[in-house]
Amino acid sequence: MRLISRIAAGTLLFFGLFVLGMGTAELLNPDNPPQDRQDSLAALLLFGVPCTATGSWMFWRSYQKSQQQKRDFLRSSFFKLLQENNGHITALQFSMASGLDGRAAKIYLDDRAKEFDANFNVTTEGNISYYFEIGGSNPNLLDS
Repeated sequence: MRLISRIAAGTLLFFGLFVLGMGTAELLNPDNPPQDRQDSLAALLLFGVPCTATGSWMFWRSYQKSQQQKRDFLRSSFFKLLQENNGHITALQFSMASGLDGRAAKIYLDDRAKEFDANFNVTTEGNISYYFEIGGSNPNLLDS
């Protein structure tokens, strides 16, 4: 469905830009009689503008939808890893699970750490492990 939508958007955008270009050229040509200029303006307004606007809107909507799907996938991967590891997560784990490169994974985790007030554990090698408190899931709290 996404492919069909992109093909339709591309076709509309191409047709609309073509009509806009040709209509503008006809409007600006001083050798054209006034009736041809009026016809060009009508074509520009009836076909060029609506097709260009619709094609652009379809591309924009497709882009927004793909960005939302990406955000949903990252959020889902993040929460799944937190549940599997009792609130502990590293940038490498998140990078492997989400497919993000290391820098992007670290930035994402830093943002979530700010959002959820996470704690950080730094190993002797300098690696950072994030700890997100998951209510009631820490068995050490029950023993104390």
